[in-house]
Amino acid sequence: MIRLRKLMFTLSSINAFLNVLVIAVFMQDNVIVLYGADGNAYKYGSRWFYLLFVCVPLLISGALFIQEVLNRKKSVQTEQTAESDDETTDVIDEILQGKTQHSDNVGMLFTWSFAIISWVMTGIALNEIQNISVILPTIIVVMFSAIAIFVTSVYNNVTADTVCGIKLKWLSGNKEAAVRSNRLSMYLGMMSGMLGVCLAAWSLVIANNIPNCIAVAELVVFSLVLPIVYSYIQCKKK
Repeated sequence: MIRLRKLMFTLSSINAFLNVLVIAVFMQDNVIVLYGADGNAYKYGSRWFYLLFVCVPLLISGALFIQEVLNRKKSVQTEQTAESDDETTDVIDEILQGKTQHSDNVGMLFTWSFAIISWVMTGIALNEIQNISVILPTIIVVMFSAIAIFVTSVYNNVTADTVCGIKLKWLSGNKEAAVRSNRLSMYLGMMSGMLGVCLAAWSLVIANNIPNCIAVAELVVFSLVLPIVYSYIQCKKK
């Protein structure tokens, strides 16, 4: 799995570089760093405070990559040869087929969750939003969109009778229908998650929560309801 962890670290490094570039070029020197319990800004500080959010995903992915490199060095030559054969598999296919290790799944979840948080916090500071409650719906939609993308792409195909991690009685003993349903869930989940992020961004642009409401509805329908209905239809065909 060294290729997967290397990919995670490379992507998080690119993400960190772009985030730092935005902070350095576009953010003013004195920005909001803390909000009170009422949601209002009450403390200001240096823009470099936001590097804390940028560093977290980089540290997580970097730690996983270093751990795998050290483990590889401790392995005997025969084990290294056997593992090197596995590396010929496309790492993207491993992710989409749900063949990644649990530690890598958790690592990806935290890495990209904190990466999204870092961009949300950067956006808040750039726009000098005085009350966090104004964009709270957008933050929630972005996080749910990220979860939809992650869950449907990584945690599908957990068992033969589940879709999106939900156990369905009619899928019991019908592996073919389960595979087809999970494949549909994967594609719809990723597309609906990306659409959700776009709708959340549009909600900020027009200062209206209608796009956020649409995003929640389409996330539920496309990443959850349609794959379950599809799985039922597939089973009834038999």
